[in-house]
Amino acid sequence: SVVLLNKVDLLDTSTVNSVVREVVEEMGSGVPVLPVSALRGDGLDRLGETLFRLLDLVRVYTKPPNGKPSDKPLVVRRGATVIEVAKAIHSRLYREFAYARIWGPSARYPGQKVGADHVVEDGDVVEIHTRR
Repeated sequence: SVVLLNKVDLLDTSTVNSVVREVVEEMGSGVPVLPVSALRGDGLDRLGETLFRLLDLVRVYTKPPNGKPSDKPLVVRRGATVIEVAKAIHSRLYREFAYARIWGPSARYPGQKVGADHVVEDGDVVEIHTRR
């Protein structure tokens, strides 16, 4: 569960903090309480981060060999492997997978060559190479 307190742009900070405390007391400290303003967009970035954490999802950016990384992430469950990323992109990449190169948090160094069982992390860039 996540509790969103919308229209916080209509309240002063002290009132918002007081309402957050009341909701936390009622719901328990394990439930995230996020003050937001849908109108102004305030707090919506935290909503995305919170949902990704609660749903155990990570963002992986794909990159063709010798190309630039995509601006749009592929969203996979936390603990997903490179072969699962390949399968999510296209069945041919899955069937003909040879290796991948990784840039980002899960790589020991930029462009690390990894096998099918390498676990990706949030923010990784994955370049998949096939046998053909």
